[in-house]
Amino acid sequence: MASPATTTTTTTPPPPSDPATTSPTTRLQKTTATLKYLYSPSTSPYQPAHLRTRSLLRSARYLAIFLFWRLVRYAKYAAVGALVAAVSGTAIGSVVSGAAFVVAPTGILGGAGVGLVWALARFGWRRAKGRGRGREEDPRADERADAEGVEESEVVVRAPRADPW
Repeated sequence: MASPATTTTTTTPPPPSDPATTSPTTRLQKTTATLKYLYSPSTSPYQPAHLRTRSLLRSARYLAIFLFWRLVRYAKYAAVGALVAAVSGTAIGSVVSGAAFVVAPTGILGGAGVGLVWALARFGWRRAKGRGRGREEDPRADERADAEGVEESEVVVRAPRADPW
């Protein structure tokens, strides 16, 4: 016999919990939350409970960013090296390689040697230019004198030379 006094109670399931506000319970949820924190610590809703874990994850983040940009830098060096090697193998490379030593000499002795040659060339050029000044005349007046057959000697007043360096 069934008693009419039995009541049936219905239990309502608990409301679904928001994973952003509660701490993760399964290992997969913990790993996902940790990776989100590793990706962006400032915007992650979940922070690991231990200071040691947080600092380890931040350090791993900074190390990964540093290594990424270092690899990008080395990749750029490799790309430039490959481009230089490709150009050096052509006819242009055989002509430019001699000029490259003058532009960027290798080593301290190479730089000192190129600097010495440059200084001697400047000194010699100025000295050779200075020697001709006493005998130098106006070419147009010289041409006019040859055409007319009359010797003219004009005194040319020159300002002192100023070096730009």
